[in-house]
Amino acid sequence: MKLIKTLSIASLLLGGALLAEGYRENRQLDKDFFTIKSTKLNKKSDKIRVAHLSDTQFPRLKVSQSKILNTLTNEAPDIILFTGDTIDRTENINTTELIYFLSKLTKIAPTFVISGNHEVTNAGFDQWRDIVSNSQATYLDNEVTEITLHNNKFNIVGISNEEINLPTTEKEKINPNQETLVLAHHPENIHDYINNMDQSSINVFSGHAHGGQIIIPGVGGVFSPDQGMLPDYTNGHYKLEENNLFVSRGLANSSFPVRLNNYPHLLFIDIEGK
Repeated sequence: MKLIKTLSIASLLLGGALLAEGYRENRQLDKDFFTIKSTKLNKKSDKIRVAHLSDTQFPRLKVSQSKILNTLTNEAPDIILFTGDTIDRTENINTTELIYFLSKLTKIAPTFVISGNHEVTNAGFDQWRDIVSNSQATYLDNEVTEITLHNNKFNIVGISNEEINLPTTEKEKINPNQETLVLAHHPENIHDYINNMDQSSINVFSGHAHGGQIIIPGVGGVFSPDQGMLPDYTNGHYKLEENNLFVSRGLANSSFPVRLNNYPHLLFIDIEGK
């Protein structure tokens, strides 16, 4: 009886400690930096900085908005890619803080936004789409646009949630002589994105995986939606032949409230001339 009582108390203490650590980690902010070389920039000396953020899941965001915005400002990106799950499916669109957050992002750098699974399953999806479309950000709904940064042109592709391909009319807009930046919420579909873009190389930016929720050193993330146990694509940079995949661990949680050894983070990717 004494052993059972001791084990019960130990379990409660351990559970409490893990919850406390999860609470703390949800309010931290990490930064990761990567560099890729490109022969498609005008000069070897050219450098473009991309900021990548995902899964703010309003109203579940616990990292302070000022911390995120100040970090972005200090790192001075040339472009911001916001790869879905900007809101949680439970969010009240009439009171969402996303409107304020987007207004601040767009003052830092040109901002591009796509939908994730939480936007499309929110009852106010049409209203969310109107909010983003009427903001200073660019909403991409399975379409292609172009931007010039430091005299270099880039293809910007936005893949809608649950899509793995573009309409032919959009795909034809991609200039193969320019770097292509693809916003696509689901990293588990990376091979479909690569095969369907019909390009020599693309750079894909995703979220959704939440870093695998619990990261075990030497093993990686434990579980991610749509990838299951021990997922392949959860965090950071993956090189796939000539292609690049960047996966954000996200800035907030969804229904699973705790992350361990898995700080919310921002990614900064420098594209340098080669």
